[in-house]
Amino acid sequence: MNETNARDANKMLVESPIQEDLQSERETKQQDIVFYEKCDLEKIGNPQFCTDYAFAIFEFLRASEKKFLIDPTMIYKQLDINEKMRAILVDWLVDVHLKFKLLPDTLFLTVNIIDRYLEAVQVSRQELQLIGVTAMFIAAKYEEIYSPETKDYAFITDNAYTVAQILETEGKILTTLKFELTYSSQYRFLIRYARIKGIEEKLFMLARYVIELALIEHRMQKYSPSQIAASAIYLACKIFRKEAWNDEYESSLKYDELTVKSGAKDLCHLLQTADRSALQAVRKKFSHPKYLEISKIQLERCS
Repeated sequence: MNETNARDANKMLVESPIQEDLQSERETKQQDIVFYEKCDLEKIGNPQFCTDYAFAIFEFLRASEKKFLIDPTMIYKQLDINEKMRAILVDWLVDVHLKFKLLPDTLFLTVNIIDRYLEAVQVSRQELQLIGVTAMFIAAKYEEIYSPETKDYAFITDNAYTVAQILETEGKILTTLKFELTYSSQYRFLIRYARIKGIEEKLFMLARYVIELALIEHRMQKYSPSQIAASAIYLACKIFRKEAWNDEYESSLKYDELTVKSGAKDLCHLLQTADRSALQAVRKKFSHPKYLEISKIQLERCS
């Protein structure tokens, strides 16, 4: 072997592993790009959107939401409380949440904690409000940077319960739920789906109004959080006469239109009857300018 051939052979030995690594890295990047949604590609470089992980995060949330689904018949297994009492409690908590100026995630986690606890434990009507306010106390500590103090929760109940009772109940709830609080909420899915769909603010606010109305109704527990969110956007698009469905959206949401439409019909009923309901906390909340007064929208039809 002459000097030139030897030099070329050595070069190949050195470059071959490097080229293989570079090729492998390029292939990995090409594979990764498949898992970017279009909305994520537009935000690459903005760390607040976690574009490199967004797809994987919501795939995980979709898989894990099944762990926290509520049995829609659970309220009928309670001996001393009923669905009306639960609805009154959640309606009151919407007001409390608004007065404390808490994050939307806190409200959804609060209701999930209540329902999971009611699914596991028999609760008397005398302690139902205590369970509700303690659930919000737990949710706020989990979600908020600065959560209200324990005495604030006692005060909001007109001191019907003491700080000691709230702390004791906190222990009972957390023990019952095995400290599992990482809940995939309707609100988180709604934000994600709205970003994928690229909807305007007013349409998003209508969808948000609808998913909060659904918190009051125990029968809506038959739908998963991701389906509620998808159905809310579908309904809002229909009301604003926007394109509600296409193949790209179906691929991203992993629901077919028929499935989403069934949830939208139930949400539609809630929206149409909201002004006649005895429980008005959500409707009043979304009548404020902060929420674009979206609950004042006049519906011609909702189907």
